[in-house]
Amino acid sequence: MNFFINQAMGIGNSGVEHAQFYRAERFDQAGLPYRYIFLNFVPELHKAIDHWKLRDDQVINLWEYLVLGEDYLKTGLKERQEPVNGDTVVDRTNTHRKREGVTDSGIRYVQHMVKGPDKHDPENQILQVSNYRVELFNEATGERRVMYEIIDDPHRKAVVSNIHLFNENGEHLFFRNLNGLHRMFFEKLDAAFNEHSTFIIDRGEFADDVLMEKRIPNSKIVYIVHADQLANRDDPKYPLWNDHYEYMLEHVDAVDAIVTATKIQRDDILVDFPDAADKVIAIPVGGVRDDAPAIEDAEMHTPIRFITASRLAAEKHVDIAVKAVAKLHDKLGVDVIFDIYGQGEKKDTIEQAIKDSNAEDYITMKGLSNDLVNIYPKYDAFISTSFSEGFGLTYIEALNAALPVVTFDARFGAQELVQDGVNGFLMPFKRDDEAYDVDQIELGLEKLLDADYATLKQNTQKSVEPFQDHVTAAKWKELIDEL
Repeated sequence: MNFFINQAMGIGNSGVEHAQFYRAERFDQAGLPYRYIFLNFVPELHKAIDHWKLRDDQVINLWEYLVLGEDYLKTGLKERQEPVNGDTVVDRTNTHRKREGVTDSGIRYVQHMVKGPDKHDPENQILQVSNYRVELFNEATGERRVMYEIIDDPHRKAVVSNIHLFNENGEHLFFRNLNGLHRMFFEKLDAAFNEHSTFIIDRGEFADDVLMEKRIPNSKIVYIVHADQLANRDDPKYPLWNDHYEYMLEHVDAVDAIVTATKIQRDDILVDFPDAADKVIAIPVGGVRDDAPAIEDAEMHTPIRFITASRLAAEKHVDIAVKAVAKLHDKLGVDVIFDIYGQGEKKDTIEQAIKDSNAEDYITMKGLSNDLVNIYPKYDAFISTSFSEGFGLTYIEALNAALPVVTFDARFGAQELVQDGVNGFLMPFKRDDEAYDVDQIELGLEKLLDADYATLKQNTQKSVEPFQDHVTAAKWKELIDEL
């Protein structure tokens, strides 16, 4: 069995989850079996499963297994029940002290809370309320199955510790931390599916070292690199790794394959690991349908319609796009519409940038959409202001909808998917100079307006032909079969 290892899944996901969804479709296309594995306790997991059109039998959650028992590993959740939000206990100081509820998987959870000083910001005088102990019960039997503590560590923040499993095959098991629990869980998964497992690691926290230090017999490990593996290579002899991939990169010999989303990133990893050429493989994490319809319309709308779509996160720098479009509007008097799709923690910052630019009439926050494939064709071009993309799922979706892309000349997705002057424009950027970055995106939009738009649109769909679904499915089948 092929296991996709991740921490959690929700309604609003990152590119990692979308990459998993796409991979699952390609595994289906290639006839390869798989299961999604989620290691965090997610009370609304099955709501997210419905939202993303997955099936309960495709998903295995660690904590559901611990509460519901051995059969769950093979079948997934057999029957759902109506979730219950439950009650919250509040003390005389109006502080939440206990919260409980029942998930639709039949787990009753009781969260005990503690109030204390902010360990991570000593200057913050407001006392913080957080979970410190969690109990999980089987709602059908009333049996308590799990109890654990959450330690507020000054460096690692919330750390799950002191884990008790009650009546685990007649035994009371105790784990000091998640490492031992995860090891047991992975061994149970392997045994339930007749061994010879392939663990495909999408998020490695509390999983990579567990699987790599002491290999489960006959298992294989595939590590997916979703983002830039480097923080910097200022000193070529001592590259500074991205924290998420540091353990794997320091133990390359312990994995069977490393999968990057682009050929450019594969080549970049081989700069530091020249002997790993047979192990590092480029397989896209997104692509285009084999039967994607050709886009006939080659005329720009009036007003011109720009779109961006992403998590509204700091690293996406959507406020730069807002300021660039506003500058184009004010400087050249271009009649323009710019729609922003997505949700995230920077929503207020972006809305403020729109107000500060007096652009409320033509720049609009559209919220989260799960139908972008049908939305893209309504626009003329796609804008991205991310400084780094492991692949750039939205780039390839936009290009497949015949939208030229204006973005920064950033590692790795933009450089792989956008050909400057052919299907879009790659603009230089400086991480510490926002004014410069705004000017460059605005200049890229000017280049778009001056270009032969019909030719740009023709080139967009041609440029993504190597990323057709059947090509990616074949690459995954070849890799899995050769392990």
